Amino acid sequence: MKQGGSGAATILHESNIGPTLSVVELPQHREEVDSKLDQAREHLLTLRRQQEELERQKSELEELRRKQEEYSRGRAEITDNLARGLLALERQQNESQRLAELCGKTIDAFRDYAEQIQQINDGDWNSGNVRSELSRALGVLEGARLEYNRARTKLDCLNPAAGQDHTVLPAGITKKPVSKDEIIRYACLGAAASAPLILAGTIWLIALLAVKH
Repeated sequence: MKQGGSGAATILHESNIGPTLSVVELPQHREEVDSKLDQAREHLLTLRRQQEELERQKSELEELRRKQEEYSRGRAEITDNLARGLLALERQQNESQRLAELCGKTIDAFRDYAEQIQQINDGDWNSGNVRSELSRALGVLEGARLEYNRARTKLDCLNPAAGQDHTVLPAGITKKPVSKDEIIRYACLGAAASAPLILAGTIWLIALLAVKH
């Protein structure tokens, strides 16, 4: 019988089929293999946990980078939009203020001329003051006409020909173009309505001049 070294099996005897190993050493060998196998499994489990943790950290870092890029891009975009918007609004505000001041002055001027025209009482004219009163009245009308024409050059709302008509119509109603026949009819109606007044005014003026002379 031969004695093996450390960790080796003991040979009891030889037979026709070869040497036979003692079963006394087998449990110790299996325990060592099982122990190393358990260690390997624990190490593999630890590595998997570390891999999962690294993958989680990787996902968090990628999400953080995406949000940082979104923030940088969004900040630059909205900052540019706000800057351009503020500039446009300031220009519009200045233009609106200028327009409001102009409209205010024009309204005051129109009201003043309207009151002056209303105060003209041509029924009180007589042969003694007709010339002076007529001259004064014509001066008021001319001043009002000049003010109106001056305002038309600055305010588009007084000059429809300068742009499109922005009048808001009720829902379901559309603006129809005026035909040539309607224009002629309206002109005739206006002339017919004004003819008696024109004729009466002419006769009255001739009578006043005749009385004076």
